[in-house]
Amino acid sequence: MTRLKTQDSRLKPSRPPLGLRSWVLGLIFGSWVLGLGSAFAAQLPSLFRGVVVVDHPPGVRVVSVEERSQAFLLDLRPEDVVVQINGEAVKTIDDFAVLSQRLKGRSTKAAVLILRNGEPQELLVHLYSVPVLRQWGLSFVPEHDLRFVDPTAAVKYWTRLARGLRDAKDLERALNAVLNALHHDPDNLELAIQASDLLWAIARQRLAAQRFPQAFTSIQHATTLLQDLFHHPLTEAQLEQVRAQLQETLAALRHS
Repeated sequence: MTRLKTQDSRLKPSRPPLGLRSWVLGLIFGSWVLGLGSAFAAQLPSLFRGVVVVDHPPGVRVVSVEERSQAFLLDLRPEDVVVQINGEAVKTIDDFAVLSQRLKGRSTKAAVLILRNGEPQELLVHLYSVPVLRQWGLSFVPEHDLRFVDPTAAVKYWTRLARGLRDAKDLERALNAVLNALHHDPDNLELAIQASDLLWAIARQRLAAQRFPQAFTSIQHATTLLQDLFHHPLTEAQLEQVRAQLQETLAALRHS
C-alpha cells in the first residue's frame, strides 16, 4: 500500500507522558503487527470517473477532469497525454476505455504514465480518501457515490449513522461511517479518536473470534492512526481514552 504522509504545519506536536508514549511505541513496533490492507469498499467506482479524453498520438489527451474527482485530486490535469496505465500502452480512446473498464470494481489504484508538456511523469491514481490518507496515513475507500455540497452536513449524517451502528454492535460499519465523516473533516481530532476506538474494538472482537490475521490488520490500522494522533495536541482525557483502549487490547492479546 502506498502511504502519503504530510504534516499540517498549523498543528504543533504534543507529546504524551513519557511512560504512555514508550508503552505505545513498543506496541506499535512489535513484530506481530502486520501491514495495512484496503478495506471498507463494497462496490468500487471507476478510477477515471470525471475524466474526458480524446485521441492524441502517442496516447489520449485529457480534455477535462472534474475538480472533485479522485483523478483531479491526484494531479491529473487537462492537456496531460495518457500513454500507459499499469504498464499497458494507451494509444486510442478504445484502449483507455478497455483498461478503465477492466479496473472498475476490481482495483483501488493504478499507475498512470502521462506526458506533461512533453515530459514523462508517473501518477498514482487511487480510490482512497485523499484527506484521510494524507492526514492520518490510512488507506480508506469512502462512499464516492454519496455526495454532499456542505461538508458539515456530511459529517452530521455520517456521525449520526455511526452512533446508531455502534449501538447496534455493528462495529465495522460504524467505523466505515466514522471514516466517511473524517473524509469530510480530516482535521477533526474527535472523529480520529472515535476511529481509533473502533479499530481497537474491532481488533478485540476479531481476537475473541480467533480471526488473527484480520485482528492484526485492525491493530496495524489502529497503530498507524495512533502515531499520527500523537502529533496533535491531545487532552489528558483523550490520552486516558487511548490508554484504556490499549489496555483492553493488550488484555485481549494475552488471552488469545
